[in-house]
Amino acid sequence: MNEQLISSKHSGGKKLAIILVSMLAFITGFLIWRQFPVSVEAPRPQSVIQTQSATLLPQLKTLPPFSLTDQHGRPFTNETLQGHWTFLNFGYTHCPDICPTTLAMLGAMDKQLLPARESTRYQVAFISIDPERDSLQRLAEYIDYFEPSFLGVTGDDSELKRLTQPLGILYAKVVTEKSAMGYVMDHSTSIILIDPQGQYHALFSPPHDPGVMADDFLAIAKNFRE
Repeated sequence: MNEQLISSKHSGGKKLAIILVSMLAFITGFLIWRQFPVSVEAPRPQSVIQTQSATLLPQLKTLPPFSLTDQHGRPFTNETLQGHWTFLNFGYTHCPDICPTTLAMLGAMDKQLLPARESTRYQVAFISIDPERDSLQRLAEYIDYFEPSFLGVTGDDSELKRLTQPLGILYAKVVTEKSAMGYVMDHSTSIILIDPQGQYHALFSPPHDPGVMADDFLAIAKNFRE
C-alpha cells in the first residue's frame, strides 16, 4: 500500500485538519438532532458512569432508516444494529494514516474486551465514505488485514448520508495533485457507539486509546437499561 500513501510532510497538517473536522462534526451533530426524531430515556445517572474519553449523549437518538451493504454482501441497516452494541468507525481504504491507525487501535481494544465479549455483545463496523473506490471485495481484503470479525460497510452516497448526517459525521472529497490517487477523503475521526436498541448512545473523540475505550465501554454497558 506504499504507493497509496500521501507524502509524510503533509500528514501532520492533514491530521490537524481531520481533528478540527471531527470537532466541528460533534457540534454539527447536535444541531442536526432537531431535524430527526429522538427517543428520550429518563435522565442518565451521569455521576455514576465515570468515563475518560466517551461523551454520553444527554438524549438517546433513534436513527432514520438507512440501507448499506457489508463486505459479505449482506444488508447493513437499522436492524443490523439491534440486539448488541456497535462501534461505528468512518474512513476509507486508501487513507494514508488515520484510518489504518484507528482500525489497529480498535483491534487492540477488541482483544482487551475479549473476556467480556459474551456479556457485552458488540460488533465493530468500518464504514467507507469512498464508495467510488471501495468495492466490497476491496473492503473484505482491507478488513481481513486488521480483524476478520469486523464489518466493512459501504453504499451509495445518498444512503451513506442518511447514516452520517444524523450522527454529525462529516466527509468530503478533496482533489489534490500531491496524491498519487488523485483525491483524498477528509472525514470525521470520532467513533460512534450505538446501543442494543439501535440508538446513538455515545461518542469517542480522538485521540483514541484502546485501554481507555475498553474501560469506558464496559462502564457504559454495565449501566445500560433496556
